[in-house]
Formats: sequence, structure tokens, C-alpha cells
Amino acid sequence: MPHSLLPTLLLQILIVGYTPGPANIYSLAMSLRHGRRTSLVMWLGLLTGFSVAVCAMAVITHLVGIAFGEYVRYLKYIGAAYIIFLAWRILQSSNSAKEDSRDCTFWSGMLVQLTNAKMLLFDLTVFSTFVLPYSNRFADLLEVSAWLLLAGPGANLVWLLAGSYLHQFFARYGRKVDIASAVALVLCAIYIIL
Repeated sequence: MPHSLLPTLLLQILIVGYTPGPANIYSLAMSLRHGRRTSLVMWLGLLTGFSVAVCAMAVITHLVGIAFGEYVRYLKYIGAAYIIFLAWRILQSSNSAKEDSRDCTFWSGMLVQLTNAKMLLFDLTVFSTFVLPYSNRFADLLEVSAWLLLAGPGANLVWLLAGSYLHQFFARYGRKVDIASAVALVLCAIYIIL
């Protein structure tokens, strides 16, 4: 990737990575529900899942090139279904005890990222826009993958910390926050399908 494109890439990372999406909303909801310490374990799963997914996308992009774009459309349905499942879990768990952290684990975070169609499509878009027109070297794809950590886990951490600092405020409106989070996730799923 030419260094002159770095500001454009960083702007795209800022816009796409930090706007509401499945993993960001999930991070916020888990932080509000379980606090920062428990949610950080889930965030490690998000980080791991993102790292695995972005490296897999880099390898696939490198091996298959732009032709992979034909198959990405099928991933969005799997991702949208899982996002709707997350919305349902958030609504369902808002009536249960707040101490139950079964939905806030390393593995739940990893699964959220591995099925996050927004992230997978974003990675593919970045690779096909900022790398493939200029280079087909795997090392260049990995370099851009490192920048993408700002978009995925970096944004998730910001949302998680925002939730932990606003925990007391949102605790008063827990059910309303859960409903808003669930609606936002469903809207993400609809946006991904359309």
C-alpha cells in the first residue's frame, strides 16, 4: 500500500470501525451488564477472533484475490442470523440476574468476531481497495491487517470502556438500554443483508 493512502485508510477505519456495529454494541451491552473486569475477558475473545478472522481474510484474499468477493455474499446471512441471536440474548438476559456472566466469556467474544459480517466485509474491502491494486505480496496484506486492529478490537475496547464508565448511569435504565442495544443489533443485521 502506498503511504500516501494511509490517511484515507485511517479515516475509513475511524468511520467504519468506531460506528455502531455488532461487536461494538455487544461490547457496550456486556460492559453495562457485567462491568469492566468481566467484559475485558470477553474483549480478549473479540481480539482473538478478530486477529484470526483478519489473518484468514488476508490469506484468502492473497490466494484467491478479488474473485473471493463472489462468495462473501453468503457470509452476510450467517453473520446477520448470529447478530439477531445476540439481540435476542440481550433481551432475554435483561430479565435474568446481572451476575450471570455466561454470555460474557472469551468464547462468546471470539464467536461474535468470527461471525461479524461487518468486520469480514470491511476487511475484504480494505484489502481489495488499499492493497491488491498496488501489490499482491502477503506481507503487505499483513501490514494492513495490523492497522485493522485499530478498527476492530480498538473500537470494541472504546465501547467497552464507555459502558463501564457509564455503568451507574445506565443501570437506572437497564431494560431501556437492552432494548436499544437489541434494536441496534437488528438494524445492523438488516443493513448487512440489504
